[in-house]
Amino acid sequence: MGRELADIARVRMSVGRNWSDIVFVDDKPFLPIQGIPVIPPEQMRLDDQLCFAIGNPSVRRALGGRFANQPLASLYSPTASVSPYAQIGEGAVLCDYAVVNNGAKIGRHFLANTFAQISHDCVIGNYVTISPRVSCNGNVLIEDGVFIGAGAVIRNGTPERPLCIGESATVGMGAVVVRDVPAGATVMGVPAR
Repeated sequence: MGRELADIARVRMSVGRNWSDIVFVDDKPFLPIQGIPVIPPEQMRLDDQLCFAIGNPSVRRALGGRFANQPLASLYSPTASVSPYAQIGEGAVLCDYAVVNNGAKIGRHFLANTFAQISHDCVIGNYVTISPRVSCNGNVLIEDGVFIGAGAVIRNGTPERPLCIGESATVGMGAVVVRDVPAGATVMGVPAR
């Protein structure tokens, strides 16, 4: 994931983002990755902006706590589309061709991978991962720490009763979610069970 986000960051630097450089931060020493230095956390400056390049929501949450005082960067691919009437929290990542539509409200450290789509009036919590080609239809509530696997489809709810995916739930690849998912549950299949 880090290399994918580095590609987005490089493009953003070339079109006027005022970052001086890109580095990877890791507890383990590494050689540079594709020319990008890897530094330990103790070498970060107080004003360095972090963006967590990890798909696992619980790991991102742990890092959010560990680096709570570090400023955050959000990375949006130039091909991502965000409605001016959507709200997205700090530290968010939108990969190539991700779409966030009108009225969506999304929390911190959100990750939408390639071709992910968040439709109108969805409310998404913190540390949520939406994998490639997920289609999340309108009026869906996704609570904190949810992981949605590649190609999953989330049926729309209604304004009066949004379809809800509970905190820390996991939706498997290719699943079709047609009813609420309890907190902590793992569902898969068509329809998802």
